[in-house]
Amino acid sequence: MIQSLIQEIDSRSNEATGYTIQSIYFGGGTPSLLNESELKKIIKTVYSKYSIDLNAEVTLEANPDDIDADYLQLIRQVGINRLSIGIQSFFETDLQWMNRAHTARQSFESIELSIAAGFQNFSIDLIYGLPNSDLDLWSANLKFILQYQIPHISCYALTLEERTALHHQVSEKTIQLPHDSSTIDQMDRLLDFCDSNYYEAYEISNFAKQGFRSRHNSSYWEGLPYFGFGPAAHSFDKGFRRWNIANNALYIQAIQNQLPYFDSEALSKKDQCNEYIMLQLRRIEGLDLHYLENHFEEFSTSIQSELIKQINLGNITIQNGKYVLSRQGKHLADEVSSSLFVT
Repeated sequence: MIQSLIQEIDSRSNEATGYTIQSIYFGGGTPSLLNESELKKIIKTVYSKYSIDLNAEVTLEANPDDIDADYLQLIRQVGINRLSIGIQSFFETDLQWMNRAHTARQSFESIELSIAAGFQNFSIDLIYGLPNSDLDLWSANLKFILQYQIPHISCYALTLEERTALHHQVSEKTIQLPHDSSTIDQMDRLLDFCDSNYYEAYEISNFAKQGFRSRHNSSYWEGLPYFGFGPAAHSFDKGFRRWNIANNALYIQAIQNQLPYFDSEALSKKDQCNEYIMLQLRRIEGLDLHYLENHFEEFSTSIQSELIKQINLGNITIQNGKYVLSRQGKHLADEVSSSLFVT
């Protein structure tokens, strides 16, 4: 796998001509399984083949059970300067229900060890709207954020996907998800918590202390180009998207035998417009009507008409000349975005 990944990184370097890379992100799967030599090989290839900013943000996603003091020192030495830790919950019952490999104690220890190792820039993931969850338990999770002064948090509501074990269990009524109103209450508690404790809600699921926005994820939401390497990785540049084979074995086989290993598409004007709407409404900066008029003039009239409807419904407000989701609109973000889509 490492050999194939490095081969792809090397072979695609010509695509980055003229770009200076601002961030590098080792995403899931489970990149914290990589050892020192594997990380070194990958990072050395990236830095030798691409123009990398001297202050680039280099993030590694890590499971709490993979983190110990020695590993943290190792990854700092090879150039990792930011962590994204998959905590999900600080409570054992939640972690057991989610079949997570780590324990509640490891959730705490992974943060304590990261701070002790000198990581000032790190993020944790939390999930709300879990079965048997309530406002008190969710509030207790949030208190630990303050206890450790965690600089960045990503918080997501549990979603029900078809053809998953959870979907089957809910269909069979062996598991009961909380009522939508309970999940909304937990979301509101999160938003109030962040407002009160100076965490900027810079994206609908992401919250940062001043200076700690994720530069990498922000580039996605701003529509900037990015290069993705490895199985299932996506790339995007100038309205053109490509994605790699998701199967590990087929990816390796294709790379090693110089066979096609990705599919691609050119986004239509409608697709580009809808993607702009969806991404910008998720951001604190909001949707810029002038940008729509300049880049998607043929759709701007119908979009503006729907924006007025959403303002009247209380789902969107105007701030600094931009269209921004209200608190109520955040509860209905996907619905509001889709109402504005060009069909």
